[in-house]
Amino acid sequence: MRRAIAPVVVITLLIVALQLTVLSSLRIEGVVVMLVWLWPFAMGLTGYTSLALVTALIAGVFFDTHTTTPFGLTAAVGLVIAYGASRLGREGVGDLDSAAWWVTPVLAAVAGFVAPALYVVSGTFALDFNLWRGSVLSMMFVNAGAFFILARPVTRLARSVSNVGERVHR
Repeated sequence: MRRAIAPVVVITLLIVALQLTVLSSLRIEGVVVMLVWLWPFAMGLTGYTSLALVTALIAGVFFDTHTTTPFGLTAAVGLVIAYGASRLGREGVGDLDSAAWWVTPVLAAVAGFVAPALYVVSGTFALDFNLWRGSVLSMMFVNAGAFFILARPVTRLARSVSNVGERVHR
């Protein structure tokens, strides 16, 4: 797993760059799809808790350094999502090979639905009431739909990156 840290950090930084340069300017119904939350979720489904948490922390901190939202809030939401997904991943729930094809996308859609609500509510505790200015429900539904669509390819990428350095003995 130690060999996987370097590729995971590189891919995470590339995803943050993609989020900041492309996805932040593309809006669906005025909502930004938060790939920086889907990526830690997908890493969590691999079952490697520490990799998922490192991914969430790096993605959240680097994203927050480039936005006007409360620093660390994106990371905090990512950490919660990554930890929850890693619990599911350790139990084999959401495994791309053994579970039904729809399990991973549905789990990702639930994460995409919960993450914006958690973000806005946490922002209230950070005394940032500007996060309520948009429609929270539209944020929840747009991210849920996008996470549903992107879940399988992003989870496949997470699984291939997290398995770097592991040897399969048959």
